[in-house]
Amino acid sequence: MEGNPKIAKHYSAPLMKQNVKSKWVLTLVMILISCMLACVVSIAMNTIANVGGKDTGDAQTDFFTHLSAIAVYNQMAGADLSPVDFLSSADKSAYEAAFDAINAQSPDMDLSVERFAASAQALAGGDGGVDSYVEQFEYTYALMDEKGVFTGKDLTIQGMMDAMLNAMGISSTQLERMADMNPTSMINRMYFTVMGIIPLLLFVVIVGNSLIVDQVDSGSMAYVLATPTKRAAVANTQALFLIVSPLIICAVTCLARIAVSAATTGDGNGLTNLALFGGMYVLTEAFGGICYMGSCLFNRKGRATAFGGGVAVWCFIASLLGMFGSPDMVGMGMGVESLGRFNNMTLIGLFDIDALSTVGSGSVDYAFVWKLCVLAGIAVVSYAVGKLRFQKKDLPL
Repeated sequence: MEGNPKIAKHYSAPLMKQNVKSKWVLTLVMILISCMLACVVSIAMNTIANVGGKDTGDAQTDFFTHLSAIAVYNQMAGADLSPVDFLSSADKSAYEAAFDAINAQSPDMDLSVERFAASAQALAGGDGGVDSYVEQFEYTYALMDEKGVFTGKDLTIQGMMDAMLNAMGISSTQLERMADMNPTSMINRMYFTVMGIIPLLLFVVIVGNSLIVDQVDSGSMAYVLATPTKRAAVANTQALFLIVSPLIICAVTCLARIAVSAATTGDGNGLTNLALFGGMYVLTEAFGGICYMGSCLFNRKGRATAFGGGVAVWCFIASLLGMFGSPDMVGMGMGVESLGRFNNMTLIGLFDIDALSTVGSGSVDYAFVWKLCVLAGIAVVSYAVGKLRFQKKDLPL
């Protein structure tokens, strides 16, 4: 006489194998989508960073200093030197004499033909080339020490620009904030709060409902419970699958992004990316726990989908609206300050990308810790409530 089969009390290996077999295609598709999005965004960020990394500020200052010296020398010596002739002429002796004369009067300036040529070459790759900087200098030089005819105020290029912007109804503060904004940071924020989170939300909503309520609604849960498997084992196994599978997706995506960053820039920003994707995983599990709880609370798939999917959709929409209420968007004139309140109405608002991005830097902002703890607490409570409800409720078997 054969003995009784072993009863699965806490975990069911056959049920886990069934989950893997039935959902590996969906998991693989989500991994591919997430990796492609992460790689494309990483390449775009690195490209923008490389373009923006060509700092012309020092070169422009050096170039303008030499132009000022040439202008002063022309007035003093009655010469007719110009940057156009300097760039086109092979004989630089006249310019060497001019810079030596200015250096003799102001030794701290340390002007030279080599520095002038180097600064001009650094600016040559700009949109307008060296000519645009020469023209800008001419306007600045023309307004230098000039005063307004009616107001008596000092006339400057900045003052002229402010007056033009005010006449057009544009705040100069908005332009300053636009100039101070980091485009790579904005792309990073859009990826982690919009593009990157969409596949994960879809995954947890679909899988969360299919693990429990879909089987209850279709009647297949009766066959599962007819085997020597306790309800606690079913609940634990299904919850474990919903915990591990998003972790795999986030881990593979994180590695792909680090690899692409390392290949394009030589620096994968490993710690920063690990922190960001770790935060994304905790956020995903908060939604996963809610979807799992809904799957255990209801006996109809439509109601569970409306519950878990509704929460996910609302949080996503609120996050989009809240983005247009952020200080950066408002400062650029592209947002409305009152929309910022939506950031307090979504779980995504607890995903502090700015603070997590400081991990790996010299100064870490630990504001993200308590926020991730709240998200983790939501996940733990949701999974626990779902498990208890599934164990005690009457199933329509």
